Order: sequence, then C-alpha cells, then structure tokens
Amino acid sequence: MKIFNFNQKLFIPFWLLIWLSFGFTLNANCANPFLKNKEVVLSGSLEDDNSKAVMIVLDASGSMSEPAPSAATKMLMAKNVLEQVLSKIDSTIPVGLRVYGSSKLSADPVIACQDSTLLVPPGVGNRRQMVNKLRGIKPTGATPISYSMRKAVDDLSIVDAKKKSVVLISDGIETCAYDPCALAQSFKERGVDIQFNVVGFNVNNDYAAKAQLECIAKSTDGKFYTAETSGQLAESVLDGVNYSAPSIDTVSGQLKELKSKGK
Repeated sequence: MKIFNFNQKLFIPFWLLIWLSFGFTLNANCANPFLKNKEVVLSGSLEDDNSKAVMIVLDASGSMSEPAPSAATKMLMAKNVLEQVLSKIDSTIPVGLRVYGSSKLSADPVIACQDSTLLVPPGVGNRRQMVNKLRGIKPTGATPISYSMRKAVDDLSIVDAKKKSVVLISDGIETCAYDPCALAQSFKERGVDIQFNVVGFNVNNDYAAKAQLECIAKSTDGKFYTAETSGQLAESVLDGVNYSAPSIDTVSGQLKELKSKGK
C-alpha cells in the first residue's frame, strides 16, 4: 500500500481552485445579505431627520433707500448680496422669500402695518424666480416686523420639514404698534418650533433696534448677526440659512451623557 508523503507537492486541478475561490467569496457575501439594504435605510432616515426649510424675510421699508458703504443704497446692496447667496444655498432646501414695506407709503396704519408680501413661496428650483422678483422691489413703506413674522410662520406651515427657520434682515426697529420681541417669546411659549436668525443691517449705532432684533433671535433659539458691509451681510445671511439650533432632545441627551461621565 502506498503511503502519502506530505513532503510531496500537492496537485490540485486549476478548475477546482476556481470553484473553491468562488464558493468562499459567495459565502462571505451571503453572511449578511441585508447589510446593504440596512445602510440605505439608515442614510434615508438621517436625511429625513435633518430636513429643513427656510423663509427669507427682507426689509424693504423706506429707510432701505438710504446710502450704503459699497452701494448706492442699502436696498441695492441687499439685492446684490441675496442674488449671490441664493446661488450658494443647497438646492434641495425649500426656500421662500417675503418682503415688507415695499408698497406705497400709506397714512393708514392698518394698511402700512400689513404691508408684507410673499414674493415666492418656499420651494426648490425657485432661486431664479426670487432674483427676478427682488429686482423689482422698491423700498418705500413702514417696518411691520411683527406682522411679517406671523406671515412667515404661516408660509412655513405648508412645508413638511423637521427644522424650520426664518432669516430676518432688517435695518431698523418695528414702526407699528407691536412688539416683535414679545411675539417671538409667545411663539416659544406656544410651542411654535421655528427659529428666527436675525441680521441687523447697519444697526450698530441704533441701540434700540439692535436690542429688539437680538431679542427676536434669542427668544426663538436663533442667532443674531450685525452686518455693515456687503461681505458681512452675505456671510450672515448664508450662516443664518444653514444654522439650526440643536433640538431639545439632542441637548437633553448631551446633558445626560456628561452627567454619566461625571463632568
């Protein structure tokens, strides 16, 4: 009887090697056949949790016709800046545009204090439409910030998004008989989950306006910016569009984690 010597070379047909290699590869890939599907579902859920919508509310009151550092008027600077910023916003984010004070100046306070116009409803694929609408705006009227805040909240109510925010750009204080700071606080108390990121445009020497606008932002967990130049305005608006305050659940989770670590 012939005894097999392990020192001898083992001959395995080439076709057998191919078959064995294919079998091992197949088994490895089939170890968890639903792995790829799970990754896709997880990614989708994260995108849904981070979905957002933004309303830009622009001051077009009479004071926006005043000269600006790098443009003929503050209104012209704001238009140029917004045209640049709109092209940089993620095209998948629904964005809308509202202006206030753009109608003819009226002596009737009811008319003047409801002078807020929805130029473009929140949506995607509407950036060029916004630019075209902005070009026709002429600053003439009052500064109905409170009324515009309410309308902007209504504008966002039609959008299905986890995070909603308003980027409010104003060069002055409310000129109607309302308090936008108190209104912002009431939004928070009533559970209106919309933050206001507010840009005080050329208000560094207007302390009352600056305080009022900053209060709107802080009362809704938003951010407050001041802008004097076109570069500062562009940076502030773009950051305001992208910024989202952490949710209450996220903050609570972070606090629990810190406590568990003894920090």
